[in-house]
Amino acid sequence: MSALFRRFFDRLPVPAAVSDGNLHLLSEAELAAVRRTHRLAVSAAAGLSVVGFVAYFLPVYLAPGLFPSTTITLGGSEVALPWAETLWGLLLMVLEIYALVLLNVWGVHQIAAAAGLLRPHNKAEVAGTLLDIGLENEHRGLLEYGIDPYLGISKGLLFTLNLVLRLKGWLGSKLLRYAVQRLLGRFAVREVLDFIGMPIYMAINAWSTHSVLHEAKVVIMGQKLIEELCVRLPPALVPEVADKALLYDTLRFIAVSKRDFHRNHYTLTRALIERYGIAVDRRQGSLDDYLARLADAPEALRRAAVLLIVLGFVLDGQLSWRERRRIRALADRGVFAYTADEVATMCRDFVRGAGVEGLLARQLAPA
Repeated sequence: MSALFRRFFDRLPVPAAVSDGNLHLLSEAELAAVRRTHRLAVSAAAGLSVVGFVAYFLPVYLAPGLFPSTTITLGGSEVALPWAETLWGLLLMVLEIYALVLLNVWGVHQIAAAAGLLRPHNKAEVAGTLLDIGLENEHRGLLEYGIDPYLGISKGLLFTLNLVLRLKGWLGSKLLRYAVQRLLGRFAVREVLDFIGMPIYMAINAWSTHSVLHEAKVVIMGQKLIEELCVRLPPALVPEVADKALLYDTLRFIAVSKRDFHRNHYTLTRALIERYGIAVDRRQGSLDDYLARLADAPEALRRAAVLLIVLGFVLDGQLSWRERRRIRALADRGVFAYTADEVATMCRDFVRGAGVEGLLARQLAPA
């Protein structure tokens, strides 16, 4: 369906510009436009779930004759198979998913236009990136540079976690239905049980769209922030092979701390590898000695590495408990002057479009 989504994206009109051209910062007008789009899209996503439930159950209640079932024998017992109702539900589910995707594509388009990334003259150039965000396509570009965020994680554990995440809406609905049955007993009529899962799916739809639009904003601002960083980093930052290896392992340290692929981390990695001619090491060696090597590095390189770590932690717009633990470990080594709360504040500033100029000025100031 990618061709359909691309045609839909291409036909969306580009709103009048409110951007000041500074993509890693959001002015008041830009921020207002982004928030307006965000609220509208999230509300519409929740509304799609309501429409889906009503469209499914209302015909079933009012015209049950339209939904015949078949009786089959299973294990010596006769079981009713509501095939027509099931097909109707599957059709509505597919339509709802496509409507949700189109809504996400529209939201990403509007946010990109509000932030100044998308204009009529460059729509074809940025369409690929924006569609990937809207379609929630995972960007695994870090593997091109030998960096695997899941280094050391069991594949079985990773599969189980992904499976639970995929099933969370269905599991939540079933658990809530069971709880209502237990609480209300025979007074829980079918209509109550059928609609009891609707708030869960409303929340899932709303959260899904929120995540997509949050990602769009983070990627748009992050790309330009990385460009500005590369302009301001010293050209002679890593004169030795060992210095380049430390910078490469700093990028690996960020990815492994995040345990996720992210487009901004790929852009940061690509920019630094190309700028400093860093050799890619695909052996995926251990990072156990990284903190000790960072503590022994020349001051200019150490300050730049700390800057990259902080930026890496905020570039995806969230700070996890794992990263907070890494920050404490860095502080214990005496190489990190920021607390987890300070990094969290920088992350919030970045997400709301205020930038991280204080961090850049402090870490790039002459020693």
